[in-house]
Amino acid sequence: MTLSPVQYRKAFLSLVLLFVSLPLSAEVTLQLDRQRVTVGETVTLTFVTNDAKQSLDADFSVLEQDFEIIDRRSETQLSIVNGRQTAQVKLLLTVEPRRSGRVTIPAFGFGGASTEPVVLQVDEAPQLQAGELPPVFLEVELAPERGPYYVHAQLGLIVRVFYQQNLTEAAIGQPDPAPAAVRLLQETPYQAERGGKRFRVLERRYAIFPERSGELVVPPMELSGRLVERRDGSIWQPAVRGRRITVASEPIRVPIEARPLTFSGRDWQPAHKLNLSQQVSSTEALRVGEPVTRTIIIDAVGLEENMIAEPAWPEVPGARIYPDQPQGITRDDGQWVLGHKEFRYAIVPEQEGELVLPELAVHWWDTKADQQRVAVLPAQSIKVLPSALLPSAEPAPERLAEELSAAQGPGAGATARPNFWRSLALLFAGGWLLTLGGTWYYVRQRSRRSAAVSGQSEPEGDESRALGRLQAACRRNDTAAARRYLLDWLKAFGPGEALSLREFAALSADAALRDEIDGLDSAGFRKSAAAGNGQSRGGDWKGQAFWGAFEQWRRASEARARRNSPSATDLYAPANRRG
Repeated sequence: MTLSPVQYRKAFLSLVLLFVSLPLSAEVTLQLDRQRVTVGETVTLTFVTNDAKQSLDADFSVLEQDFEIIDRRSETQLSIVNGRQTAQVKLLLTVEPRRSGRVTIPAFGFGGASTEPVVLQVDEAPQLQAGELPPVFLEVELAPERGPYYVHAQLGLIVRVFYQQNLTEAAIGQPDPAPAAVRLLQETPYQAERGGKRFRVLERRYAIFPERSGELVVPPMELSGRLVERRDGSIWQPAVRGRRITVASEPIRVPIEARPLTFSGRDWQPAHKLNLSQQVSSTEALRVGEPVTRTIIIDAVGLEENMIAEPAWPEVPGARIYPDQPQGITRDDGQWVLGHKEFRYAIVPEQEGELVLPELAVHWWDTKADQQRVAVLPAQSIKVLPSALLPSAEPAPERLAEELSAAQGPGAGATARPNFWRSLALLFAGGWLLTLGGTWYYVRQRSRRSAAVSGQSEPEGDESRALGRLQAACRRNDTAAARRYLLDWLKAFGPGEALSLREFAALSADAALRDEIDGLDSAGFRKSAAAGNGQSRGGDWKGQAFWGAFEQWRRASEARARRNSPSATDLYAPANRRG
């Protein structure tokens, strides 16, 4: 087949256009930020191309034989010059040599492009001269330096990091002795001199609380980081990550003593110092049923607040004690742990006379002097007056007669006897008049209450509503509402003249109800556990248990009243008489 000259030209032009349309492989180069490094230092490998479409992905696993790959990142730079846009794409690998000597970085292929092999010189780390201190080292010591060290007593551990040059990426773990609790107290930077050289120092203080006796092992403390060193005296230095270093301390073995056999206290409390104090809400005279709050405060140096034990109370005759939830906090002064704990008690006197807040003693072990000590709170007395709700009991006639007879004197003889009987007769007459007046007042008050109740259209419904409110409060375990609604019911429908919870309990013959009333009364002296929502929930008080005992007592009382009520046909019954 013979082609014409025109066909030859067309074929040649097609080949030229095809050659031009084929993509040209972009060039990729490898650059090192340094050609010479020291063992422990890092070097950055930068792969660069001017084609934004050129991929820089490759298999870099061949590097892991001689290098540790620490970081990998990409950068793209765009620029426009004379209306023409250019791009430069970089892939940066930060690696650390695993050995010294001449290390060859092999060629890498990126599609149709590839890099050239590069040789990196890795020098040995500098050797220390005899007696020369390393650029970074640790010091670890105990505080106090000598024992004895006791179980649960604070043991101080001081860790110091010494370094001369800039130390970056530094990391040191927390001491991990077992079994023991560890608390960081303080971290202080300063400078110090060792071996005639100036070092920067980072000091950390820890508090360790051994949890059992025997040997306590503090494992080695290990520091890792990068030390940026100056190779010469020039001010300008290239930006490098520094040489990686790792230093460790020696393990420390500490003998921990058990609780001494000579310690006679109930609770083992080893402390550097302990102070016992108290606050009493009122030292003025109280009345029966009025509470006084006694707050016991314990401040201990070398003990956390959860390690401070509650003081033991002896029996307090004629009073009830209602403890509150203890409150505490743990702080430190940089060297010692400071435990603060408060124990609050509401003491309610049940009889007039003298209320004695007893002496309290706290036994503790002085770790500084290595001996037992006792902190004591002295007893405190408060005068208790009769309750304002109950009238004072009148002296018995026999006692008055004896007092009158003693007042006459032994020499009065027979002439004094008529005066004695006259006084006694007047006394009985006065008592009779007082009784008559009290009976009239009682009948009048009962009549007014009956009239007020009978004047309403649905008296039974009113009591039902009062009981419904009380039952609802019991279901919510709301002590404040339950007390309030129970007192309202007592004033309107209660038995006799019981106007307080304690009077109601005294009139009740049901032991279960008395216990529940005491529980409700005591719950009122505890702090509210839900003060934020306006309700007062007294600890673990169970409203349903109280309501069950109260309702059982109320139904039994109603049944007993129906059995004892006289028949309407019995005209001679006192309840059916009129006029």
